Amino acid sequence: MARRMVNLALAAWTAAVAAVWLTTQNARGSSSGSSSATSVLPCDAIAAWVPPHVDSEDEFRLVAIGDLHGDADALRAVLAAAGLIDDAGSCVFRGNEATVVVQMGDVVDRGPESEAASECLRTLQSTAPRGKNNVVRLAGNHELMWAAFDFRFAAPSETPDVRARAIAAFLREAREGTVRAAYAVGPYLFTHAGFRPAMYDRVKASLEDDDDDLSGDTAAAAATTVGPVKDASSVASALARHANAEFDRAVSACEAPPCALDGDLFSAGPDRGGRGVGGVFWTDFGVLSAAPLGGLPAGGVVQVVGHSAARCSATRTAACEPIRARADLAAVVVDAGLSVAYAANRAYLEVSRGRVVAWEMVGPRGEWRERDLTAQYCGGGSLR
Repeated sequence: MARRMVNLALAAWTAAVAAVWLTTQNARGSSSGSSSATSVLPCDAIAAWVPPHVDSEDEFRLVAIGDLHGDADALRAVLAAAGLIDDAGSCVFRGNEATVVVQMGDVVDRGPESEAASECLRTLQSTAPRGKNNVVRLAGNHELMWAAFDFRFAAPSETPDVRARAIAAFLREAREGTVRAAYAVGPYLFTHAGFRPAMYDRVKASLEDDDDDLSGDTAAAAATTVGPVKDASSVASALARHANAEFDRAVSACEAPPCALDGDLFSAGPDRGGRGVGGVFWTDFGVLSAAPLGGLPAGGVVQVVGHSAARCSATRTAACEPIRARADLAAVVVDAGLSVAYAANRAYLEVSRGRVVAWEMVGPRGEWRERDLTAQYCGGGSLR
């Protein structure tokens, strides 16, 4: 008990120091163009956000699942643990209308069951009450690589026929909107890899000049129209619309693969050996983690990303945290290394009103640990 109290006190002190330092960085860094946006921390926006209302008495709940890389068993295990399917042998959606599932992309490459994992996600989406509004499927850089006929990381089971079917399905579903580049709800912005400062700077000026883009006119942004979350919702929604518009443009321009997906959104930065600015499919979490808060999307936006796999095993090492976050919660990475090609972890992120929780299977007996990131980083500490 004494040790837990010390840990709680230390976590609270760390969060307080981080908040002071980040407020200073906010004042020095770039902003979204309004003084209110620069002073808002992600913890403020999380606390203030009222989730969108749907025709249901159930409370809003969002589950984010990281990169799969050909591991259908991992997907089904996580869905079952989150109560979204009846058991690990089915992919029929068992959530309610207020439940949203976001899968962060990178379903293909490296692992043996990418076709089965993709089919499971399609079943989940098609059986959800509100379809693609309940189950959001994001594109990852590995889907884009396949569309460009780059198969350097394909598993032996991913034969030419499997790849051809996957590419055709990806392009069709991208045009239909069942696969997209970004998703925003309230202060939360979901992309495969995130908006780094350089990429945010590229799009910020045009968004600031476009009143419609910053009006928060979508249901996600309009859920709360007062307080600190207004800025976060507007910025997150504007960035998601920008990313999806660019994604739609590139996909529509590809009449037949291989697809030349050009533009900043699809470029790889120096951290990935590229010469571009580093778009939302190619940003390592280390770039987001090291960036000053003032350089990231303003207004208290919380970026949720995949792309950067956890390399530790939570079932072998107690200190392993497959889901990682900045100390200010401006960015959370949910690429837990689910695939057998990585650490075969089992983890997912859960977002509800005022809370962001990492669920992680830990220890040799595979017990689920609930780690409240809002309590851990926004004040106090929670680990059950």
